[in-house]
Amino acid sequence: MDYSEAFTRVEQEEAYIVDVLKKIIAVDTSVPPGENYAKLIDVVEPEFKKLNFETQRVVVPEEKVAQIPFELSGERCNLVASLKNGKPKASAYAHMDVVPVDEPWTVDPFAGIVKDGKLYGRGTVDMKGSIACYLGAVKVLHDLGIEPHYELDCLLCTDEEIGVYPGSRYLAEEGYFSNHLVWLELGAVAPVVLVGAAGAVDAELRGIGKSCHSGMNYLGINAIEEMVPILQELLILKQDVQKRLSRIPAFPTPEYPHDKMTPMFSITVMRGGTKDNIVPGECCLTINRRYHVDERYEDVVAEIREAVERGRRNSKLLDLKINFNSSYGPVEIDPQSPASKKMRAAARAVMGYTDFFYGGMSGSTDLAMVADALKPATLDVAGFGVVRVEDIRAHAADEFVI
Repeated sequence: MDYSEAFTRVEQEEAYIVDVLKKIIAVDTSVPPGENYAKLIDVVEPEFKKLNFETQRVVVPEEKVAQIPFELSGERCNLVASLKNGKPKASAYAHMDVVPVDEPWTVDPFAGIVKDGKLYGRGTVDMKGSIACYLGAVKVLHDLGIEPHYELDCLLCTDEEIGVYPGSRYLAEEGYFSNHLVWLELGAVAPVVLVGAAGAVDAELRGIGKSCHSGMNYLGINAIEEMVPILQELLILKQDVQKRLSRIPAFPTPEYPHDKMTPMFSITVMRGGTKDNIVPGECCLTINRRYHVDERYEDVVAEIREAVERGRRNSKLLDLKINFNSSYGPVEIDPQSPASKKMRAAARAVMGYTDFFYGGMSGSTDLAMVADALKPATLDVAGFGVVRVEDIRAHAADEFVI
């Protein structure tokens, strides 16, 4: 079949794709709390059935969800849609959750507003746009009577944005994934091939002092002030950490400080005090540490502990508790796998690319958990999504796709 016919039919399905995307954007799946996964499935499941997919809803057990350290509510319902034909499987997957709206938008983030050739909405880029495009693609196959070379599975998953125990991890552990993956994250609308992603761990510190009247502060122990020596040691560690370079090249964005992946160390939350005339008796601090495949989780944890202990020697805190939460592991993706080569061939055919950039990102993804669950099988990954490198709108205000 000539590509041009398929491309023409895809263009003819623009209204269908836009309609589906607007409907799933309207379902607020912000996590936390992640309440509306089943409502989103109510929108897309009938579309899969029209295209002869068999569907199954798979709920992550409560004891698994309980490992996630966030305020969650609602059932963690995932969708597995399968087009059975007895051929080898290709598992496409995407997450249904989106990050909460933070800074102000100029449009309603859940209305699917179309303006000046752009469709705005939370999740258009990350990553509901990919779900709508996948449905559009298989609709073209269905309508043209094209038999896929693979048995197509599409897995729509929960809780990727918070990690720890997302739906993809549970589905992979339960055998729903094949190792031939069509990963609908990130993007093929730029000549970029992702070859790695960072792992993420949070260190949560809770320092205990002694509260008292601020006019008699000699009677207390100021938890905020006594956290400062610890903070100083952590910032010294940050400088050392962010000098380390991976063997993996970095995602080629203009702002990235190195040509290789580097760890990221960020103090992201600090809370303490309740009123101006009270010496604070408690101070909480959160460190977000991104680490690459050349580092070990155990070493990451150990060096943070050691920095905290050095700071405590100069602190009068009565007690300090530290808790580590591993959200994601790091992952490396082979750009020479058959699936990756097919992805580049498709990008050449559709977008006309001749050269590609290869790199890893310091962001984290649930793909590492899928890879761990599928071992010893080797991942064969084709990455397709709607992220544009020149204007990355994931998690940003006025997120849009063109």
